[in-house]
Amino acid sequence: MSHDTPDFRRIADKIVNTCMNIRPGEVVQLGGGVHNFSLLAALAAAVRRAGAFPELNVTSDELQMELMTTVPIEHLRTVPPHRLRWLEDVDAMIVTDSVADPYRAADVSEERRRAAHAAAEAVERKIFERGVRWAYVAWPTPATTKNLLVSFEELWNMYWRAVDIEYSRLAADAALAAARLQDADEVRIVTEKGTDLTFRIGGRPVLVDDGVISDDDVAHGDAALTLPAGKVFVAPLEESVQGRAVFDFAFRNERPVYDLTLDIKDGRARLVGAREGVREYRQTMDFAEGEKDRIGEFAVGLNPGVDRFTGYALTDEKRRGTVHLALGDNRLFGGDNPATMHWDLFMEKPTVLVDGRPLMEAGELRLD
Repeated sequence: MSHDTPDFRRIADKIVNTCMNIRPGEVVQLGGGVHNFSLLAALAAAVRRAGAFPELNVTSDELQMELMTTVPIEHLRTVPPHRLRWLEDVDAMIVTDSVADPYRAADVSEERRRAAHAAAEAVERKIFERGVRWAYVAWPTPATTKNLLVSFEELWNMYWRAVDIEYSRLAADAALAAARLQDADEVRIVTEKGTDLTFRIGGRPVLVDDGVISDDDVAHGDAALTLPAGKVFVAPLEESVQGRAVFDFAFRNERPVYDLTLDIKDGRARLVGAREGVREYRQTMDFAEGEKDRIGEFAVGLNPGVDRFTGYALTDEKRRGTVHLALGDNRLFGGDNPATMHWDLFMEKPTVLVDGRPLMEAGELRLD
């Protein structure tokens, strides 16, 4: 399969005008690396066409390695005061991956990593304190996708299809699905492989990842997004989850897990078996801490550009016609389940009944 060149001008216009809602006169910081400068250039031009002003922050694998290995550690941890001041003028940020091969830095000492992270964390806090609109657009590379279940070319092409979608349709579908779930008393999931599972939401917030930062999102403190978008998700009432779940796919430690079967009582999962991946499941449970065996999330995938599972989390969880449940932590989106992990487990072609009414039938959405 060939490595297609996406239409970055069209994609950039969607990101700038629809996803980020950039307005005339705003200042937009763009960040990435020399390896993805074609995307950064397209974004900069789209920002100017919108009447706003782009500022580019570009690095490279070689420069990052030079900085991480030669700069004195006391300088690595120094917070850049000029950046904190400059952020007072920034309205939005769009960032992609700064390096093509993050594994090149594998031998950098943990002490030096922590020092650099401390300085970066101070800048990140300033970004979120100010409510700067923020978007992350990945840039898959052979290095970052080498252990997945598809070739780099296949993942690359699917990734950009999933970014280059009609966001108005996605937003409409997500709003309908969220409204159905928000008012639900009971949700039931069944599949041909033997899943029969129920849970309650109990008024917890049903969150929408539709790829658009609206004024209402900003007003409610939800000013960040990751592309591709496309899911509706919620933290079920932890002790309400009951039944058997058979998961078609999961990915852990760079290995697939197939047909993982769990019996769930009062929200806690007990391993029954798997066609492949029992060792990965047990290792994950052994190394995690906290409420690791409790169901923490239910999500519905909505992105029409994702047509298969690959082990690449950014696309797997958005695949249209699938659902996933997650084990572990859910405190960031309304739950009460502390754990050191959050692991998505996927079902293909499920039927989802919301108070007895289909939201999905054998993987086909029923949003009318």
